[in-house]
Amino acid sequence: MSDRDEVAMVIDGDEVVVTSASLRADRVARIFFTSVLGARPINDGWRCPRRKQSAASLVVRVNTFLESKGWAVNRTAVADEAVQHEIERKCSFQRTRESASAFRAGNSPFALIEVKAALKEFGWDDSARDLRDHQTSGLLHGLAAINTANFSVPGSGKTATTLATAATHIGAGTIDTIVVVGPLSCFRPWEHEVRVATPGILAARRIRGTAAQRRAAYATVRARQVILISYATAASDRLQLIELCHRFRVMLVVDESHRVKRFRGGTWAPALLEIAKHARIRTILSGTPMPQSGRDLYSQVNILWPAGELTGPRDTFSARVDRNFPSILRDLQPFISRTPKSALGLPPYEVEIHDVPIVGTQAEIYELIEGGLRRRLQDADSWHDKIEALRRAKPIRLLQAAANPDVLNSADTYYRLPKIETVNPTLMERLAAYRQIETPAKSLAALDLVRGLADAGQKVVCWSNFVRNLDQFSRLVSERIGVASFQIDGRVPAGDETENDEVGFPRLNPDDVDTRERIIDQFLNLRGPAVLVTNPASCSESISLHTSCHNAIYLDRTYDCALFLQSIDRIHRLGLPPNVDVHVHILLASLNGRATIDNLAHLALLRKEGTMRQLLEGAELRPFNLASDPLESAQGDDEDLSALLRFLLGENV
Repeated sequence: MSDRDEVAMVIDGDEVVVTSASLRADRVARIFFTSVLGARPINDGWRCPRRKQSAASLVVRVNTFLESKGWAVNRTAVADEAVQHEIERKCSFQRTRESASAFRAGNSPFALIEVKAALKEFGWDDSARDLRDHQTSGLLHGLAAINTANFSVPGSGKTATTLATAATHIGAGTIDTIVVVGPLSCFRPWEHEVRVATPGILAARRIRGTAAQRRAAYATVRARQVILISYATAASDRLQLIELCHRFRVMLVVDESHRVKRFRGGTWAPALLEIAKHARIRTILSGTPMPQSGRDLYSQVNILWPAGELTGPRDTFSARVDRNFPSILRDLQPFISRTPKSALGLPPYEVEIHDVPIVGTQAEIYELIEGGLRRRLQDADSWHDKIEALRRAKPIRLLQAAANPDVLNSADTYYRLPKIETVNPTLMERLAAYRQIETPAKSLAALDLVRGLADAGQKVVCWSNFVRNLDQFSRLVSERIGVASFQIDGRVPAGDETENDEVGFPRLNPDDVDTRERIIDQFLNLRGPAVLVTNPASCSESISLHTSCHNAIYLDRTYDCALFLQSIDRIHRLGLPPNVDVHVHILLASLNGRATIDNLAHLALLRKEGTMRQLLEGAELRPFNLASDPLESAQGDDEDLSALLRFLLGENV
């Protein structure tokens, strides 16, 4: 090694030029420059193309290789600056990791009493927003680890914790401005926390409107503002946000970060990664960080450390997920905080099961569909073939019939189900006329519950997974009870997300604003009783109803346990008023005294609940392994289908 001469390295346009008297003759160097970098030889060295990476990144890569092989590198001007920057970045990461690890070991570099005093001096109103123990722990972790992921359970107060961390940084002079990127549903919680916790100190501001309006808004951003931007806007305005990061020392907060979980492709994650490179501090927030698998962490965590310090290369990370996922979590742990639901001190909610006999035409339709499913099983020989035949037959049709047969008369865009078609003329006749014949049994039972709650002056949220059922039940509430009824489903615009966003919910009017927010505000702020009729898919995150609604009625449920538990979190979360009981009413259809598919789904949800609660609400961070297809989740896994198959073959529930 010692006989190797000095290597000169300069940046020349889009190429890095490396020269040395001995470099061309070295076999290992020759393989690296030609095969790995695609460089072309020159008289005394190599010209290395930049390709898709920046010139600075290429300089660092070449420098790392050369020094590892024993060459001394003489870097000039920009090339030397790039290497020095990389050295400082690595040192910064190492210092931060050591600080974060020390915090995890119980050696916080900050004293809580001093941090609270600094917050008070900044202007934090602790009489209106006194942080709970788990929130102060999250605050101290955020200060120690700098770039952090708060993966605490839904409803644990992540917004207030992050705002307190940002306020401490602003007070210390390390940042000037906060940029929050998230779904529109997270804007109102941020605005509320800013108003309550930092009155007159920080100001929340949305960046919305046309491209020209947004450009004008960016030009007027000032220090001590909390800028709220949707994912789609951040992707469209990437360059303006990078310029904003150059004007101010920015703390970037990505809320509901699982929305950018896509492992490859997409537009949101790459844009946020570019913006993150220019932010001073970076934080991601999600109560459900791994809906499908450990790979969901890759894009999210890279926002924290955009050079891949925590993940390594994409393919290497993917292989580690399969081979040794716990090792990934160990590497990430210093930068992650997670509060379990047990730490929130919430009283348990009360569940009441209501048996609802279905009769008349609804009973006939249910039996006809049940019989049709049995016939579909006749041609299947093995148990596996029967399960596959049952899956193809769409057993969700039974859940629809038990809820409201009329939903079978229209297509369901969320589950991608067409209008039911059958060769059975008897079934088609009954379906076509059903709405004129009778009111579904569970709708009548729910109306009785709503009437009782309304008479007591209380609000209630009524859940159904089927939009046509929402439409009809909302109308029934207004017509038969005369109580104010509000409805939210996938047709109600949530904001300016693109028509096909990365969660998969369609947006019928991406340019409309605040519609779901307005409906929820009207529901919560209306004096006296009111009913919110909605589906879990539209109100599963960043929605808080607990301030004035403490009752839930489930007109129907699918086999999707995660959505069910998340819907309960809308009314059972941190900040619940004292001495308030939360009531959950579940309606289960029965037929001639025997169980229906509702009972099977109920048993399946009870079976899954313990595991799912541990995933959603426990202290341990694990992937949920949920199906990416809503219909697959709704119809259940193989164990659920096996239970339904036994039921259809005559076994009792």
